Amino acid sequence: MSNEDLYWLFIDLANGVLSGAMLGGYYALISVGLALNFGVMRLVNLSHGDWLIVAAYICVTLLTIAEVSPFWTLPVVVPIMYAIGYFVQRGLLNHVSVQAAERRNMSPVFGLMLPLLVTFGLSIVLSQGMLLIFSADAATIRNELSYSAIKLSEDLSISTLRFGFFIAAAVLLAALALWMRSTHIGRAIRAASDDPEIAELMGMRTAHVYAVASGVALASASIAGFMIGMSRSFQPFDGPPFLLMAFGVVILGGLGSLLGSFVGGIVLGIVQVLAGTYFGPAAQQVAGYLLILLVLALRPQGLLAKR
Repeated sequence: MSNEDLYWLFIDLANGVLSGAMLGGYYALISVGLALNFGVMRLVNLSHGDWLIVAAYICVTLLTIAEVSPFWTLPVVVPIMYAIGYFVQRGLLNHVSVQAAERRNMSPVFGLMLPLLVTFGLSIVLSQGMLLIFSADAATIRNELSYSAIKLSEDLSISTLRFGFFIAAAVLLAALALWMRSTHIGRAIRAASDDPEIAELMGMRTAHVYAVASGVALASASIAGFMIGMSRSFQPFDGPPFLLMAFGVVILGGLGSLLGSFVGGIVLGIVQVLAGTYFGPAAQQVAGYLLILLVLALRPQGLLAKR
């Protein structure tokens, strides 16, 4: 093999790793809300993907009202999604969690299935509601970043948009980790996550704590929904594929681990891009699922499981 062949082999590998890492930031953004829900409330939210699409549609609606830069929609959509998450958790999911806990001793299967059934029903309501309001036409958030790239060298470049995803995921996860460790409500969330019964005996209002955590999860999801709209077109029924993607990431990283979501997203992105580069586009999804199966077989708690 000549030096030139080795050089291009290195360039292909470097481009694959860089593109995969940037794609991993996108995956991490999509999964962080799901990881937070499970880590705090042990709730597998089957409507998570649909909330991403709801946030994207809110951004599109705001842009039709005011012709501004897409980034100006974030200061509006993030508080809206936080409020929705707070009241949905406080008014619906908290009651479901209490009933599930009460019935788990009598019927373990029903106790585990009740939150899944409720969030599955919520997913159907959200998708049908979006179809009724926005129709089945594809929507997107128009921007110029989708067509630009950052050149690292003459033969190495990365997508500007995916680089933004990566930075946004890193900043968001760092901010959430700092918030959980340094604020009173963050420490309350960690305490309620570890032992809700002891937390209530200490005078903590776990219903409020869970509602705040759910609001933060949906606020994080709104940023991911905005990024989805920036990167591709979307429709009301696009939520389930993003839910499956988020599940794969949190399984890889470890259920409930925020850092694990970031690491799992990067690992999954790199494996998929390299598989697509060397074995064709059809191998990209297959490689991702094989990786998830391998991790489940060898390390079922995930790469960085929450203690």
